[in-house]
Amino acid sequence: MRMRILDDTELLHREATWLREIASHTRWCVDELGDLDEDTRRRIRSAMLSAWIRYRCPISVQLVTNYVALVTTAVGMTAACAAAGAVAGAVAGGGGSPRAPWWLFALAAFAAACLSSIAVGRHEMRAIAAFVRRLGVRATVGRMVRMARPGLWFPIVVNLVLVLVGVAAASVTLTTALSSPAERRPVIAAAALFGAVLGLGVPRWICLLQEFLRSRYRRPFRPRPLDGVLVQLTCAAAVCHWLRPSWWTPRTVRSVRLRLGFAVAAANDTWAVRHRTSFTELAARREARRFHAALAELVRRHDRALTQVRTAQEYDAIAASLRAGVVALAEGDLTSLLEHSAPEPPVSRAVRLLRRIGPSLVLVAFALAIPLLPGVDGGTGAGVRVLLLMTAALSLTPAGDAASTSVRSALERSLFTGRGQ
Repeated sequence: MRMRILDDTELLHREATWLREIASHTRWCVDELGDLDEDTRRRIRSAMLSAWIRYRCPISVQLVTNYVALVTTAVGMTAACAAAGAVAGAVAGGGGSPRAPWWLFALAAFAAACLSSIAVGRHEMRAIAAFVRRLGVRATVGRMVRMARPGLWFPIVVNLVLVLVGVAAASVTLTTALSSPAERRPVIAAAALFGAVLGLGVPRWICLLQEFLRSRYRRPFRPRPLDGVLVQLTCAAAVCHWLRPSWWTPRTVRSVRLRLGFAVAAANDTWAVRHRTSFTELAARREARRFHAALAELVRRHDRALTQVRTAQEYDAIAASLRAGVVALAEGDLTSLLEHSAPEPPVSRAVRLLRRIGPSLVLVAFALAIPLLPGVDGGTGAGVRVLLLMTAALSLTPAGDAASTSVRSALERSLFTGRGQ
């Protein structure tokens, strides 16, 4: 959700408008499901509307989690840039020269991260700039002073600070880097590339934090265990039927798969069972994870089948299967819903975390060990170390493979050019 400047009246109006949109979208989704009798449509419509009202996150909670996620991401990005700058400074030989201060490498990464974040979030900044132009600077400031609440001044202040800090840091970095020794400029450029890739992933980090916070702090509005699955699967089935005339186009497949991805995420949510049990009741939690894993795998099976669609009949079979799943969920018939699903073995959080960070830990271990091996040249060992450390850091960021490959290639060229000659 974009950052907005809202007072109490606008907040209530937005809540009412959103509820009307939920009711309208629910009717549209059910109407798009195809061949269903009126009684079944009415049951699905009632079940989905009730589930969506319970599942939704209020505007006020969205605003608060948006701001908290933004601040947390900014702090984390700053810490990551400082760590990358420390590594780059160690590789470059420290900060003994007054023409290349120790903070230059971290500042280069931070400046690049700020500028890439500004480029990614240009739509939000345009919306805030349009708001200021509509009210005028004096009216905007007066409104912020008159109703001194974070929801009013936070969006403008954060974006203004981001622009000012990003431009100032880039200016200082460019000026200082041009006067620094030539042998340190490739390392400065590598730190800036790392910061740029880190900044490109800022929107994704913010969204992940928002979803995490909203799932934890909307307890008065918590849904039932399968409300999210019903809402997202109904939307996916409706989009699948709606786009039937262009079933063969990549845009249609991507649109349906996007909705199915939301349904998979909802199916993997075991919040209800975790809060019904204590952490010592491992068997109950394992059973819940097994059920939700089977449900998520059932949705993934449709997602994989959609990528292999060759004929309209195959597409219609997937759409009909999704519609049958919606009917079963709306009527609470879980037996027929999961009769064709093979249960997946549950995976603990620790195992998932280890799978996520395991490759990075291995790279860090090699980065520490390789320069100490006998027969490894000091300059080459230092270059390998920074390359492995940067690769380990990039593997933890949400940047794509193409961006990570570009950064690694640039690092290799800057670190090993001219060595061995």
